[in-house]
Amino acid sequence: MIESLLDACELALKEQGEPQNSYWLASLVMEMKLWRASEADVRDALTKDIAKHGPSSRFMCLPDDEFALRAWK
Repeated sequence: MIESLLDACELALKEQGEPQNSYWLASLVMEMKLWRASEADVRDALTKDIAKHGPSSRFMCLPDDEFALRAWK
């Protein structure tokens, strides 16, 4: 169930199967009609989640402003 922008990002990353930048994620979650979000909204949500939960976050930030699911590592 999609209850937040983070849920939408997780589903989009699973669908794509590889790390993506916040612009791409914002475009995909809107295209999939999961959530309306700007690139800044996506980057802010992911960055805050990573800062709040650290290594237990679902997400991780990679070089070149890309985000990935921690489970991939």
